[in-house]
Amino acid sequence: MKEDFMHSLGHLALAARFKRISDAMIHSGRQMYKSLGWDIEPNWYLVFCLLEEKGARTVTQMADDLGYTHPSMVNMIKKMQLAGYVEAVSDEQDGRKQWVKLTEKSTQHLPEFHRLWNGGISWAEELLPPETGFLELLSKLETQLKERDFKDRTLDRFHDEK
Repeated sequence: MKEDFMHSLGHLALAARFKRISDAMIHSGRQMYKSLGWDIEPNWYLVFCLLEEKGARTVTQMADDLGYTHPSMVNMIKKMQLAGYVEAVSDEQDGRKQWVKLTEKSTQHLPEFHRLWNGGISWAEELLPPETGFLELLSKLETQLKERDFKDRTLDRFHDEK
């Protein structure tokens, strides 16, 4: 088997390896949905699950809930609207505010989507069972980076080594 150069870089390649895994899963997910004839994108499951659990949300609320930027959330919602999975309804008190909710099309397809997503959960739990602590470590990393970002942590070490 060919040596993976990123592995030899250890912690230096952490972000690159996360990105590579993410890109591979998104690409494979896109192919999977296409093979099933489904007109959804790999990252839409977040919006489906969020709106299914919490009901109608504003784009700002969804961006906050998911930790996404407002522009990326707007872009995702527009694509989902075009595909007919969500609709935006104006707020009765403030017409500038839009509430995003699932459509009937979503409601009809969600049981099948969940069946597929449960298959994804199943293989992920086989590969990374709870006892590995992987999800806890991932949460710890996310929390630490929210408290103090990569740039600040790295520059502190850089300046300390002078």
